[in-house]
Amino acid sequence: MVDYSTQNENGEKCSHSNEIDEDDFKNFLLLSKDYDFDIMLEIKNKEKSALKAIKILKDVGYDKTKDTGK
Repeated sequence: MVDYSTQNENGEKCSHSNEIDEDDFKNFLLLSKDYDFDIMLEIKNKEKSALKAIKILKDVGYDKTKDTGK
């Protein structure tokens, strides 16, 4: 399990950003592509950023779901 977060630049030290930094997350995935792990997003707008993270995962080839044709 890996906790992933982006520092809130305008907030207190160690506070999480409101939204995922898409470029940073993509770079993180590309650098860690040889490892198998689960990711927990530590971001305030969880649902919105989770949907963005899923799209980025698919864009970089991490989509391991199978199309069942349903």
